Amino acid sequence: MKEYSNFFTALIIISIVMATITLAVTDPKKHKIIRITLLVIAAVFLIAGLNGYFLIMVSNVGSS
Repeated sequence: MKEYSNFFTALIIISIVMATITLAVTDPKKHKIIRITLLVIAAVFLIAGLNGYFLIMVSNVGSS
């Protein structure tokens, strides 16, 4: 389970870094479509990471 937890944590971190770099580097007026696309991809990574992390936490509730 620890490997999966690390994977989903990495997805969350990658999505945050990707969104931060996208917001910092791209010009909102010139690269509007690229910026929206990269933010949507970052959001998908974030949602996948949070859902996976949540499912791991829920599945570990009864086990000790």
